[in-house]
Amino acid sequence: MRFEIKLLFWMFFASLLTAPLAGAVFAEDPAKPVAYSADQRFGDLGDGTILDKETGLMWMARDYWQTEKKWINWYTASEYVRRVNNKKFAGHEDWRLPTPEEAKTLYDRRKRNVDKDGDKMYIDPLFPSGAGWSTWTNEDRKNKAVVVSFKDEGGQEYQDKISGVDAFLRLVRGPVS
Repeated sequence: MRFEIKLLFWMFFASLLTAPLAGAVFAEDPAKPVAYSADQRFGDLGDGTILDKETGLMWMARDYWQTEKKWINWYTASEYVRRVNNKKFAGHEDWRLPTPEEAKTLYDRRKRNVDKDGDKMYIDPLFPSGAGWSTWTNEDRKNKAVVVSFKDEGGQEYQDKISGVDAFLRLVRGPVS
């Protein structure tokens, strides 16, 4: 009898440790942003991702430069996608290189951010400053792949997959619902 009472006590105590606290704030929807961009288009999901409500795309908030502090060629970028998916970054395993069209949706001349060198780039300031000024995309032709720029007038160009001068990467997934 005494053992049963102790067991019940410990079971009750353990349930208190795992139950939500009264008055505590918990996100009911795991995809509910914890912060929004000024125009409400982008939402920071608080897990290292940013959701674009206009396109339905989920972006990694930080790019490869910010996480690894080094340049990346297109081949290494493709391998990085596999590593991120194996680790299930933010609970997902469908991260990928963006298409050129998807990457271009981040460029907005009305938005100001600062790249790794302290220069202006035109992506929403909800994305952390200090990123690379462009991203590799999934569009390739022989030894070149498309890079989309977030600086100056934006745009895209084919660059050498190994020695591309704008060797940065921001991964995407989706569109998500």
